[in-house]
Amino acid sequence: MSLQDMVSHAVRGFVQKAQRSAIAYSICALCGVAVLILATGAAIMALIPVVGAVYAQLIVAGVFLLVIVITMLWLQRPARAARQPASKRMPVGAAAEAATRSQAQFAQIAMIIEAVMLGYSMSRKR
Repeated sequence: MSLQDMVSHAVRGFVQKAQRSAIAYSICALCGVAVLILATGAAIMALIPVVGAVYAQLIVAGVFLLVIVITMLWLQRPARAARQPASKRMPVGAAAEAATRSQAQFAQIAMIIEAVMLGYSMSRKR
């Protein structure tokens, strides 16, 4: 089995697994939308005798609006936390140390790739 066959087999397996996952998540999303629609209808029907038809729909709409506002605030929170003042940023020495560490990791990865390529070329010479 050549390297190209192994890679194509691995990629094919990954694509098939991703397709299965996408189908499963699509089914779950569709069922979630159906549950949301049915639960909304049931909530409105339960509220109609208590507060009336118009206010029942307004209450349910307000709950959805509250969920939207909370979600938007939650999505904005990490953006504000990422912007730190200059005094709390990494010192210059730490940045240099991180760059050195990154270069060392790159060198290790390069050596591993070279070893794999050397082993592959040595096995092809037989």
